[in-house]
Amino acid sequence: MNNRINGKTALYGVIGYPISHSMSPEIHNTIFDLRKENRIYLPLSIPPETLKDAMMMLGSSFKGFNVTIPHKEKIMEYLDEIDEKARWYGAVNTVKVEDGKLIGYNTDGYGFTRSMVEEGVSLEGKRILLVGSGGAARIAGHEILLQGGLLTIANRSSDRSHRLKEVLETNIGAKDIKTMDLNHIESGFDCIINATPLGMAPWVEEMPVREEVLKNSPWIFDMVYNPYETKLMRLGKIYGCRVKNGFSMLFYQAVKAQEIWMGKMFLEDELYKLHEEIENYIVGSRREDIESIG
Repeated sequence: MNNRINGKTALYGVIGYPISHSMSPEIHNTIFDLRKENRIYLPLSIPPETLKDAMMMLGSSFKGFNVTIPHKEKIMEYLDEIDEKARWYGAVNTVKVEDGKLIGYNTDGYGFTRSMVEEGVSLEGKRILLVGSGGAARIAGHEILLQGGLLTIANRSSDRSHRLKEVLETNIGAKDIKTMDLNHIESGFDCIINATPLGMAPWVEEMPVREEVLKNSPWIFDMVYNPYETKLMRLGKIYGCRVKNGFSMLFYQAVKAQEIWMGKMFLEDELYKLHEEIENYIVGSRREDIESIG
């Protein structure tokens, strides 16, 4: 008899549209299994026009859920409470259902910062080039400034770069944020952060900056995690850069979401075990995909 799910199983999930690309079910269900929790995590495909109606079902049947594209901003209208950082970011990626209330958080900032700490990288006083001005860049920009980084924003649209600068200045109080046109960026930044989708399908052979910008930049962080190694990372290695993809950010934002839902922290050795198992699974599954195509 299959008793994986029973009447006491707590339900969690991720809402988005489309949702088949999400790796969150693998990550969260692996964590539940390793911790022997009677919980299960489901992918829920919810078109934008049905989001409001879906909130009643989510609030009554689920203990918590994650939020991905295209609902991260719109869902804020339907929540009872919103964490301060989620308001800063202008987006919610985690919702906890507590005493009938829907409480919104954003754990992406924690994931970004923790992934830096994991690598022993300090941004304080460093010249940071942030490429992009969308939701991911907004989160990274806040965290870079909070860590004392010297921020330069580069984007194809100068208007969007300036709007992001204004948001960061308002929320953080920073006064020395620079903006640059992508075509005028010079090399020599201490850290280059890609917060654009360039590097993932269908743009796997594209980079967010010109190759010469990578020279004399010791550290590159690409928020893309699929593919596991982007063109930006491959060329960065050729120029002697340390490189890191977005997997750790994805992992640690999921960890923080679980801590919010369950109200208990992970032990460090438990985290390392989880990180290694899930990362090995992702690398292996990507290799199988490549081999099946070849």
